[in-house]
Amino acid sequence: MKQQTIFIGLSLFACILVGGLVFVLLKSNPLFQTNPANTSPQIMATVNGVAITREMVAKEITVSRFNVNTPLPPLSGDDLSRAADEALNQLITRQIVLQAASRQNFVLDDTLIEGRVELLFGANGDKALDDALRQVGIARADLSWWVRELTTVEEFTVKVIMAGAAPETRQQVYNDWLNAQRAAADIKTYQQGQEQTLLALMGEPAPNFTLTNLTAQPVALSDYRGKVVLVNFWASWCPSCLSEMPDYEQIYQQYGGPAGDFVVLGVNLQESQSQVGAYSAGLGVTFPVLLDTDGTVTTRQYQVTGMPGSFIIDRQGVIFIATWGR
Repeated sequence: MKQQTIFIGLSLFACILVGGLVFVLLKSNPLFQTNPANTSPQIMATVNGVAITREMVAKEITVSRFNVNTPLPPLSGDDLSRAADEALNQLITRQIVLQAASRQNFVLDDTLIEGRVELLFGANGDKALDDALRQVGIARADLSWWVRELTTVEEFTVKVIMAGAAPETRQQVYNDWLNAQRAAADIKTYQQGQEQTLLALMGEPAPNFTLTNLTAQPVALSDYRGKVVLVNFWASWCPSCLSEMPDYEQIYQQYGGPAGDFVVLGVNLQESQSQVGAYSAGLGVTFPVLLDTDGTVTTRQYQVTGMPGSFIIDRQGVIFIATWGR
């Protein structure tokens, strides 16, 4: 039977409680809320560990319906649900092709993308485009993101996947290729069951991992056995992540530090070492920051489906509190 009550040491628990950390985690944990708020980026799916967020799905819907001359009315109800399902499926399929293109170093020139954006959206001039973008709440960068992904998929499909195929067999060649890629890919969707996942994790041994820190040194969770560990999963695109990190730094300084028996490990999801280092320095973070470059630890081992994700692990290496997506 899974142990439901786990003691992490009364004195340290009291210190963390005074610092507000456990209160914050319990307050925001869906297990302790009637109507949990999901205001931070929510992961809807992963493809080989690469996250597709709710924000990306919403952006896909908005950009794909964008029309400079005739803005379309907002979707609602069943229409919005269907559009969200279609957008998620499109993003998953695109990610499969984009990952294959990346493995073959297939990259398009920025000039080509800029020209395609101008061709699709720039006929009425900059002012008309900017006005239309403001109406629907997106930016030119969103258009460039969408056009780059679609154009990369289109070019890679024609020049690589269907290369050499007779015209009458091209669609079948593509379908066979995509089906094989889907079968081989690790695709997960996260639209329900978060509370059950949290319950399943609490009281279980924390999955061990080894990641590199900002100086490219390997750091393992098991290095801290015997200490209480807060593992915080974060990303720079998550406002809630950035706003809470100074609080974790304060608690780390007050109750932990290199010689203490409490440590914070900040695990960043799929961002570059330079980018993560800049954000960490700007936030004044001194606790260890680790790089989950392929998303395996975040999305597979710890099954985090919304940022930020926080786990308190006791001295025996057992998960005491798990929470995410607040």
